[in-house]
Amino acid sequence: MMVEEFRDYLTYERRYSTHTVEAYLKDIAQFSDYFQNDLGIEHFYLAQSQHVRLWIVNLVENSVKPSSLHRKLSSLNTYYKFLLKKGKIQSNPAKGIQLPKIPQRLPKYLNKKSVEDLFEKLDESGNHFEEKRDQLIFELFYDTGIRRQELIDLTWRDVDYSLGRIKIFGKGGKERFVPISSYLQELLLNYCEICRKTFEVFEPNGYIILSNKGHQSYPEMIYRIVNKNLKMAQVKTQKSPHVLRHTFATHLSNEGAPLNDIKELLGHASLASTQVYTHNSIEKLKEIFKHSHPKA
Repeated sequence: MMVEEFRDYLTYERRYSTHTVEAYLKDIAQFSDYFQNDLGIEHFYLAQSQHVRLWIVNLVENSVKPSSLHRKLSSLNTYYKFLLKKGKIQSNPAKGIQLPKIPQRLPKYLNKKSVEDLFEKLDESGNHFEEKRDQLIFELFYDTGIRRQELIDLTWRDVDYSLGRIKIFGKGGKERFVPISSYLQELLLNYCEICRKTFEVFEPNGYIILSNKGHQSYPEMIYRIVNKNLKMAQVKTQKSPHVLRHTFATHLSNEGAPLNDIKELLGHASLASTQVYTHNSIEKLKEIFKHSHPKA
């Protein structure tokens, strides 16, 4: 099935994140299992469009969400394109298959009062490594709109104190620069000093966000830290790292930041991905209308 070659292709040529690569490989393994065990066809290369459609129907019957369906089909389409390129197959059985549209969901975010209360609690939590690291994680998420994997991959070399910015490597290896406040710079310097005192071996050009043992952080760790602190702050909305990215973008939009500038800060490839945040500005306009117009 050329799985390892495909992994290298996704990682080094397409430059997908580790999370995306693992998700794609898991989807392909799931289709392979269905193809062989449910359909009784031995060789993966023999798949045809009707087999892919049967798999999609099976997923729908098992209540798989439209967003997951789209990713699974994308995984399969990318894999068969790879096999086509390698000359292993003559046609792509995943090409041209229609899926249900993904319903447009408005992003969940924290209001300003919740953000203020949250950061007040984090600032008062203590001055040890773990407490300062957790505070820095939240500050980076909210101050820069960084993605979880981008945060994990952030190194000290990416921080430019003289220009007041950090370099972020986004999806597909694209880099962008995001400004950082003097407060965040001070927090970074303080945290760096704490790391030096905490760990016998500290790499000054290494990863910024570390585990309690001084190793690079990982997705589950970041999720647990964010989820735990949002619960402690009694935040009622979604409690994942991505809600902080949504909050960053929504607050910028509500304060009148141009949509194209928000797009650049978030590292979106298309303006369409950023337009979802305009709904919150509309809600703010409704509130202004309600309190200002005589007939509201």
